[in-house]
Parts: sequence; C-alpha cells; structure tokens
Amino acid sequence: MTSAESSGFLNVSKWPTLEELSVGFEENLMPASFALVGETIAINFEGNVLITHHVDNEKAFEVRTGIFFIDFYKPDFEEHVSLICNRCTGQVIAGLSRLDSTTGEQRTKTEFLHGNINTFTNVPAFPETEELVRRHIVYRYTPRDAYEHVYLNRGTLTWHCLSGTEKGLADTEFSRTFKLGDQLYLLFWTETIMPVESFVVVDLQKMRSTGRFSCWDPKPQRVVHMLFGSYATQLAKTDAAAVAASPLSMGTRKHDGNKT
Repeated sequence: MTSAESSGFLNVSKWPTLEELSVGFEENLMPASFALVGETIAINFEGNVLITHHVDNEKAFEVRTGIFFIDFYKPDFEEHVSLICNRCTGQVIAGLSRLDSTTGEQRTKTEFLHGNINTFTNVPAFPETEELVRRHIVYRYTPRDAYEHVYLNRGTLTWHCLSGTEKGLADTEFSRTFKLGDQLYLLFWTETIMPVESFVVVDLQKMRSTGRFSCWDPKPQRVVHMLFGSYATQLAKTDAAAVAASPLSMGTRKHDGNKT
C-alpha cells in the first residue's frame, strides 16, 4: 500500500497491542533535563494538602524555560504521576493515574490536582482552554508513525493514524486542554476502544509535543507506560460552526442540487 492510498475500516479485534503501536515513539522525544535533580519541591495542593517530592531519577523535561514536565511512578500508591511545574509562576498541575476496574473492565483513571510551589502565594490554577478547538494538526512521532488530530470542541478530539502501525485507525475521544503559557498547552485524552490515557504538552511555538501514555494493555495483560515526543505541523484552523450558521448563498443551493 502506498502512502497515498487510504486504509479501510479495521475491526477492533485486529487492532495492534499498545506495545506494538508504540515501538519507537521515543525517537522524537526532546532531551531530558537534569536541572531539578537533587532538589526537593514542596507543593500545596487543593484541600490544604502539602506534598514534598525529592527529584531523583525521574524523567523531567524543560518544555519551556522554567516549565518542567516530570513523570514518575509511586509504588506505595500504585499510581503514575505526571506533573507540570512552572518554576517562574509557582503553578503546578498533577495527573495521578491508577488502574480502575469498577466498570468491569481494567482501565486507567486519571485525577487532576491543581497546586502551587509553597514559596508562592495567590497562584492561579492553569485554566482550561478552547484555544486548540478547530485546529487540524499532524504529529510525527517517528519517521514511520504520523497521526492527525482535529479538535472539535472543548472536550472532544478526533485522531487518525496516517502512517505506521495503526495506519487507517481512527476514533473520537474525550479530551481536556489546559493553557500552560503562550501557545503552550497540556492536552489530556482518554480513548474509548483502547484503555489508554495520554498526558501531553503541546508547544505550538516550537511545534513539538512531549508526553506519556499509561494504560492496561488487555492483550498481553500488563501495564504499559511510555514517554513519547513528536514534531507537529498545523494544517489549518477552521470555523465550521460559523459556516453552518451563515446563510446559504444561491451558488451553494445550486451546488446542493437546487434544494429549496
């Protein structure tokens, strides 16, 4: 099949495992930062909860000057922690991911907590944003694997694999987006078919993404947690709602078969 050819519908039973689809996804991951190694960060979270964390061997990435994405596992709580920490403003947001089987299916469930570095006061939370809505972006994780995203509304995105292990697969998922800075976003989405959740920093200035996915892979029956990075290309920013709200022109009516 050539790159110009389109794949057809593929039954879920034939989808690859998460380990298979993620091979090589760290190829475009930005270099890790060691700026925080040896430091102890004290964070005030919602509900007057103070947590101190000593940075040791965790993976950390300085996605913008002073803004760090830190990812680590807490074995005592059996949860993965993905942390965004702005050392300049004191803002912190944490994604706590753990396995949950209350629906009868083993899935990852992520809870978000806002906080601030305890040496800062009156720190606003990272706000949720609609700034990705209507954007059409291609993310290239490896020379072989490329995906397109279309952000439909505040809580919904559609992804489609253009090339690679999942070529032709697509779905529409629940998502949340937080504004971390100018053209810098935290994008979270949870997939419907595959029990996977992704926590990704999208930088539309540098046109890169840095993140992780965490999930229970039902085929090999084990937890899969992987860091990944990509280079991004924005194809368009559209406004379909404005088009739908605008009056039809005579030319459009004729194009639609002279319907009145």
